[in-house]
Amino acid sequence: MFALIEIANMFLLWSVTPKLTYDPTAEDGLVMQVMDGTYHWLANTAGILNFFALGILYLICVTVTNRFWIGTAFFGAIAGITAFAGKAKVAMRNEPIIPSDLGFLTGNGGGGENVASFVTDDLRPTINAGISLVVWFVVICLLLQFIDRRSTFIYCSWRHPIAGPKNIFGLICRVLAPVLSICLMVSYATGLSTPDSRVRQLANKVGYVPRLWDVMEDSQYAGATTTFLSLMNVKAMDEEPGYNEQAMKTIARRYEQAATRINKERTSTLTDNTVIMVLSESFSDPNRVPGVHFNTDPMPFIRSLGDVTTAGLMLSPGYGGGTANIEFQQMTGLSMANFSDTMLSPYQQLVPTRPKMYSFNQMWNQACGSTSCSVGFHPFLQSFYLRGVNYKKFGFSHLYTLDSDPKIKYAGTYHGAVADSTSVTDERAYKNVVEEVRANTSGDKPAQYIELVTMQNHSPYPDLYGSENEFHAANDSQGVPGNEMGVHSEYAKGVQRTDEATEQFLNDLDAIDKPITVVFYGDHLPGIYTTASQDKKNELALHETNYFIWSNAASKSHDTKLPEADAAYTSSNFFMAQAAQQLDSKISPYLALLDELHAAVPAISRMGSWSSDGSPTYLNSKGEPIDPKSLSAEAKQLLDDYRMVQYDMTVGENYLQQMGFMDLPQQ
Repeated sequence: MFALIEIANMFLLWSVTPKLTYDPTAEDGLVMQVMDGTYHWLANTAGILNFFALGILYLICVTVTNRFWIGTAFFGAIAGITAFAGKAKVAMRNEPIIPSDLGFLTGNGGGGENVASFVTDDLRPTINAGISLVVWFVVICLLLQFIDRRSTFIYCSWRHPIAGPKNIFGLICRVLAPVLSICLMVSYATGLSTPDSRVRQLANKVGYVPRLWDVMEDSQYAGATTTFLSLMNVKAMDEEPGYNEQAMKTIARRYEQAATRINKERTSTLTDNTVIMVLSESFSDPNRVPGVHFNTDPMPFIRSLGDVTTAGLMLSPGYGGGTANIEFQQMTGLSMANFSDTMLSPYQQLVPTRPKMYSFNQMWNQACGSTSCSVGFHPFLQSFYLRGVNYKKFGFSHLYTLDSDPKIKYAGTYHGAVADSTSVTDERAYKNVVEEVRANTSGDKPAQYIELVTMQNHSPYPDLYGSENEFHAANDSQGVPGNEMGVHSEYAKGVQRTDEATEQFLNDLDAIDKPITVVFYGDHLPGIYTTASQDKKNELALHETNYFIWSNAASKSHDTKLPEADAAYTSSNFFMAQAAQQLDSKISPYLALLDELHAAVPAISRMGSWSSDGSPTYLNSKGEPIDPKSLSAEAKQLLDDYRMVQYDMTVGENYLQQMGFMDLPQQ
């Protein structure tokens, strides 16, 4: 029993260590390779805490089934599946398994039925070996159950409950054992995330120091099991001592006055414009990555837009993943920087739990009196990050996906010279949006809010084009291994395809006789820059993506370019405030708060590896980090108000929405 827990412990430690990979050609098998690579961890914090947690899990499996070998089979299967799924996620996203991924693994929260499509060819031997190992382990345990004469772990007879003191005692133990085991696990998991709990104090004596702002680092230091359990008791935000209805009324009045002041200088109505938000999956400029350089520009058109319209860099909290978090910020105006360390995925941990959730598309719904004015397109699955559920709560009339009813109409993929891609092209994704806008031009149909989340440049990046990819020859990166350069070149070709498709997309919208504004942004850099990421000095560059705000010829804001101070740097929570500024539109008190905050602190994000305590990162208009202590009193007041507003919207009573804080002024 102890040996099995220790082996499971080794596999879970191995799963979060990228440098420990399985070599199918080696003489040692998978088990020996894992044990050789992880034995030195057994006496450290990760080994001790994980062993204890796994011991409780083993006890639960045995006491619930009341069969030693069947319980052992369940325990081994759970540990094995978690370890190999974790290995795959670390390879794909550089993140360990967290509680919100349970839907992803089962197919109910993250598109689990297609998780294999994100596994690279290099990882398939490991996954195949893992499947074989788990299957053989379960089969052996079932055989041992038949051979073992002990039918139960705790003797009891349900047919003869009062057959004697021994049976009565057995029945009591049979009921209490699993209940107490589960209570022990719940108490342990809850205690880990509570700083002043007895459990946490004992864990601290072992050397436990949580690093939940960077779950990958935390899982490597404390162990995958400990990280997972510490996130079970999720708290969206720390309690705001001064939070009450009167405090929110004070904040509401402050930004009502700000909105009135701003609106005196503005002339148009925001919802008279069709606004299209384009989250371009993993889009970024490869030539901005330190040590990476292509002689051929992969994004000449999007680069040229910076000369004629609002464009700049967006500070992203993600690298290699976290799309839904950046999307959440853009949709709601809220910031991940204000959430507690345990809030890792609002789409999975927060939005489904709230009775209602504000998002900017609701301004268009309110203007036209119907949800038909907001629609979403995502050329993947509804279940991915629970988008299907969340978009309904946000008030979208429909989210068109590959599995929606009706489905997204245009969903073609690339056919390369070497292989075929599996992700829908940006060219086809854009076609869905153009057709939707054209269909809404006749008569007196109101303007729309349209959300597009693309998939073309999602990892992995296989060799699609071979010798037809000019970026292989144009890649003159310095100090980057050849195999890594090859992946960079494939990605650069995808960026070029996006650039070409985006030019055609904007040309199509330019020909439509109704005011349209596009906010385009890359959510995060792809997690392919292994060499660059090893240098901590490159961290900021690896969290900055490209964005632009463009208005078509029918818009009064065509060729409008915001001042450099308002455009050079931003974060996705400010996009709607910037779009309103470009459109010279009157705004709500909530947008007034975001407008003033963006002027004071142009970009806000939080990446734990940037600081020892996981505190937020602020950038000024030149892209330089700001020391929070150097902020003006006005900026500090704005940040405090912003945090209180977010608390009201995500944890509190939604006082502000009831006060009309999010409502645009009446015409």
